[in-house]
Amino acid sequence: MKRIKQLAFTLLIAMLVVLAAATIVEKLQGTTTARAMFYDTPWFVAMWAAIALAGLLHIVSRRLHRRPAAMLLHVALLVILAGAGITWSTAQRGRMQAPLDKPMHEFYNNKGQAWQLPFNVTLQSFDIQTYPGTHAPMDYVSHIVVTDHDGTNVTGTVSMNKVFSHRGYRFYQTGYDANGGGSVFTVSHDTAGIAVTYCGYAMLLTAMLWVLVSRKSRFRQLLNHPALRRNATVAALLFTTATASAIPQTVPKAVADDMGKLYILHNNRICPFQTFAREFTAKLYGKTTYQGLSAEQVAAGWIFYYDNWKEEPIIKVKNSAVRHILGIKGKYASLQDFSRVMSDGTLQLAIDSLQAASDDATLRAIAQADEKYQVVSMVAAGTAVKLFPLNHNGRLEWYAQGSLEIPHDIDDGKWNFLRHGMDYLYELVMKQDWRGAQQFINKLRQYQVKEGGKLLPSTTRFNAELWYNNLDHSRMIAMLLVTLGIVLFLMVCKVGAIMSQLPQWVLTTARVVLWLACIYLTILIGLRWVVSGHVPLSNGFETMQGTAWLALVVALALQRRWPLVMPFGLLTAGLALMVASFGESNPQITQLMPVLASPLLSIHVAVIMLAYALLAFLMLSGIMAVLLRHDTALVARLQVVGQFILYPAVFLLAAGIFIGAIWANVSWGTYWSWDPKEVWALITLIIYALPLHTGSLPRFNRPMFFHIYCILAFVSVLVTYFGVNFLLGGMHSYA
Repeated sequence: MKRIKQLAFTLLIAMLVVLAAATIVEKLQGTTTARAMFYDTPWFVAMWAAIALAGLLHIVSRRLHRRPAAMLLHVALLVILAGAGITWSTAQRGRMQAPLDKPMHEFYNNKGQAWQLPFNVTLQSFDIQTYPGTHAPMDYVSHIVVTDHDGTNVTGTVSMNKVFSHRGYRFYQTGYDANGGGSVFTVSHDTAGIAVTYCGYAMLLTAMLWVLVSRKSRFRQLLNHPALRRNATVAALLFTTATASAIPQTVPKAVADDMGKLYILHNNRICPFQTFAREFTAKLYGKTTYQGLSAEQVAAGWIFYYDNWKEEPIIKVKNSAVRHILGIKGKYASLQDFSRVMSDGTLQLAIDSLQAASDDATLRAIAQADEKYQVVSMVAAGTAVKLFPLNHNGRLEWYAQGSLEIPHDIDDGKWNFLRHGMDYLYELVMKQDWRGAQQFINKLRQYQVKEGGKLLPSTTRFNAELWYNNLDHSRMIAMLLVTLGIVLFLMVCKVGAIMSQLPQWVLTTARVVLWLACIYLTILIGLRWVVSGHVPLSNGFETMQGTAWLALVVALALQRRWPLVMPFGLLTAGLALMVASFGESNPQITQLMPVLASPLLSIHVAVIMLAYALLAFLMLSGIMAVLLRHDTALVARLQVVGQFILYPAVFLLAAGIFIGAIWANVSWGTYWSWDPKEVWALITLIIYALPLHTGSLPRFNRPMFFHIYCILAFVSVLVTYFGVNFLLGGMHSYA
């Protein structure tokens, strides 16, 4: 029995090393090399087979039949591995190029091998459906006819997240031919592998729920442990300053506010001008205000007072080498600084030198700075400010001031308004006729509403975006939560984590802050949901914001019985919000990519983020135990807390991974692609599953070993989220 435990443990550790190495190789040498060296090799499959065999021996040696819930859980994992083995050995998967009106009967795998279909597939038509009033793709839809050898025809539709199945073959919309009008399908034939794997998922879900509710399970024993009774122990700021300067000229705030309520086509989405102004200002300056001016005033300043703004040091330059090239001393450059180094050749000489030295990091920094320069230039010239909609020939198009693309076959009055309307507003601004300017802005908005009609966002959606912009103070809230969390954490440590020794006003204040922060984030996330039209979990900012909200919800749900979770909730939520605001601005609210338009995605991300929040609590509990290690009784009680939190955390992580696998199978035709995010999520799951096996791995019964392990294990969570998103890349990367 001891040898079996050693064998299983050794195999798991070896697999963790192999998986981590594979993701690094993929980053350095590409996906093809990683698959050839690791994922597609017989020895890699053999390792998983050996792990499955060790798992089977573990079931027998530990006599898990006496604990049905634990046995079902382990058997479910074996079934999932068996399904993966069937898929690896028998599945057919490849791509089909389907031109219009041409029967196709074969598809090709990555190695160019052809697979024959027992029927013909003919593409009748292909459509790109767009979001109303924009060119942003909402879905890709192919209409096909399948003809069997007996002449029977079956019609069907293939689109994103809508699979067409026929005789065991599944067709997924993968791409399209922009020139010929054809489609690209992923074709998969894996009836047995998918059926066995899904059966394993169902067994695993049943087993996890069984473990949580079974009176004989370790989790329920922990729930009734004395250490988890009420009142028992349970589960630096950066500031930047800008160089003071005279405030450049712009329009009054009232006029700018009216401009903020105009519609504009920005990033293939119809939104308030206020949103455009906030993103523009944040991209340049790193904040949504400048020298006391609102974002709308900043954008208006560049539009109407270019000469006053071109010398203004508002463009944030992070890289010191780029600042040296621009010849600036502080962190902010003016548009004139960029124009100067471009006109005298200084910038080109620097680029040539950096290319010769292969200094890719500085070249990327130059490209980022140049992007800001281009954005400012486009706004100042007006080409980026598309305020004028035109419903022409049944299609809504948006134009910038004076655009040469405005059709000539329209009413002369409308044509003049589109071409010269902003010129008239410019004259009013120069005359400082603010009342006249506001009247024109209101007239422009009336024109937008009339021309855009039902293709414009609804009034509710439009106003929700204005409210969201005005309420979004995530960075300030993050700093507040982190500060209060640190203070409360230190106070708890000072009293030896005996919460009853803290003044009542401290606990009341913590609860009030938790409630206010949770209500604030609930409103903010709700507004973002209304504006975007989908659950806001589609990018790095939104997932971190969701993690912060979940941390607050968990802390509020547990704080009455276990007050110690309050500093953990404050710190986790504050740090998550701070990470969300690390970028130059909040990621734009964009139309959802067609492949992401699935309810499974929202469930997958929400479950994973909840697991991460619990694992963060576990890490903070470990830190507290290390700081108070002289109190052995406290350290032991904190271990009970950690073990209690570990069960739902691991189960949620497992459920999130497999929900994601089902979504991937629906969207891409494969439930597992060995993408770096998938691999590191699996690594994290294995790492955190080990401490659950206290019977087989008795070291985890030692309190300090358990706490230190949980602190170090959180590194895998950080790599899974940040390492993959910003370093390793892959399909899941937000970079």
